[in-house]
Amino acid sequence: MQYTVNRGEKGKIEIKVDIPKAAFDEAYEKVLVELGKETNVAGFRPGNVPKDVLEAKIGTNKILNEAASFLISKHLSDIFKKENISPLGSPSVAVHSLAKDAPFSFTATVISKPKVKVGDWKKIKVKRVAAKEVGEKDVSESIKNIYEAWLKNSKFKDQKSKSDEENENQTGKKFIYDAHGNKLFFKGDTESSKGPKEPKVDDEFVKAIGARDLAHLREIVKKDLEQIVADQVEAKLENEIYEQVLKISEVEVPDILVDDEVNRIMVRLNSQLEQQDRKLDDYLREQNTTLEALRAKFKPQAEKNVKVTLIMDEIGKSEKVQVGREEIDNALKNINQADLKEDQKKDLEQYLAVSLFQAKTLDLVKKALAA
Repeated sequence: MQYTVNRGEKGKIEIKVDIPKAAFDEAYEKVLVELGKETNVAGFRPGNVPKDVLEAKIGTNKILNEAASFLISKHLSDIFKKENISPLGSPSVAVHSLAKDAPFSFTATVISKPKVKVGDWKKIKVKRVAAKEVGEKDVSESIKNIYEAWLKNSKFKDQKSKSDEENENQTGKKFIYDAHGNKLFFKGDTESSKGPKEPKVDDEFVKAIGARDLAHLREIVKKDLEQIVADQVEAKLENEIYEQVLKISEVEVPDILVDDEVNRIMVRLNSQLEQQDRKLDDYLREQNTTLEALRAKFKPQAEKNVKVTLIMDEIGKSEKVQVGREEIDNALKNINQADLKEDQKKDLEQYLAVSLFQAKTLDLVKKALAA
C-alpha cells in the first residue's frame, strides 16, 4: 500500500491511497469466505459452497464493495495514527478504481482537528473582583417583584398593576426560581430614596413561594441573590481568562467546527423562544432579518467559542488533566438512561467525560491565575 498526504487550509487533508492487485485479491477472498458463512445455497452446507457458486449467489459487486470498505477502514486507521491525524467526523471517500483482479485506489478527504499553539498562559494577569454585598434593600425589591409576578399567575390577575404589564418581558435580568421552578425576575436598585414597599404578604403567597413566613422568605431570597452575584463574578473572571488566552494563542479553526457551534447557538435561541412561547419565525420578523443573516451574525461569536474550547483543551492536555471512571459514574447517577440504546449511552459517557475535562481544566486555570 502506498499513499500521499496533501494538507490544505483550515485542517483539510486529502489522502490518496493505492493498493496493489495482490493485496486487493487477498481482501476479496477474505470477504468472500466471511459472506459464505452466512449464505445458504441449496445443496451445500454453509461454509462449503464452491467459490464460483458463492460469487453468483452473493453478487460480485457486493463482494467488491465489502472488500473496498474493509481496506478503506483499515488503511485510513493506520495512516491517521502514522501521520498523527485526528479527523473531525467521517472522511469523504472517492473510489477511483474498483474491479476484480485489479489494483484498488481511492482518495479520502478529512478535516483534521487543528493544531493549537498556546503561549505561556501562567503569566496572564487577571483579577477576581469582589462580589457586591446583597443588602436588605435588594432583598425587599426582589420580594416585591416576586409578589407581583405571583399575582400575575394567580386568581388575582384582574388586580395587575401597570408595573405588572411593564415587567412581563424581563429576559436577561436577574431572577430566582419559585417553588414551582418558574423564573421570577426582579428589578435592580430603585432610585427612590424611600426604598421599595414591602408587599402584602399572606399565607397563600408565602406557601406558593415555598417559605414558612416572611423572615424565611427573606433568608431564601438573600441566598439566591448572593449566588447570582457570585455567579456573575465567576463569569466575569472566566471571560477575562478567555480573552487573555486568545491573545497569546494561535489556532486556525475549521469551518465545520464553526458551523457546528452556530447550530448550537441556534438551538439555545430556539429553546429560549419556546420558554417565552414564541417561534423563531416571529423572532426573525421582529428583528427584521433572515435565518441566513442571523446565522452570519452569530458566526464571529461561534468562531471565538470554538477557539476558546480548543485552547482550553490544549491547556488541559499539557497539564495532564484526567477524568476518572468514578467521576463519570457519579455524573451518570443523575441521568435517566432507561430509554437509551447502547450507542447512545456511549455517546453520553463521552460527552460527560469531555464536559468534566473542560470544567476541571477551567478550574485549574482559575486557581493558578486568581489565587
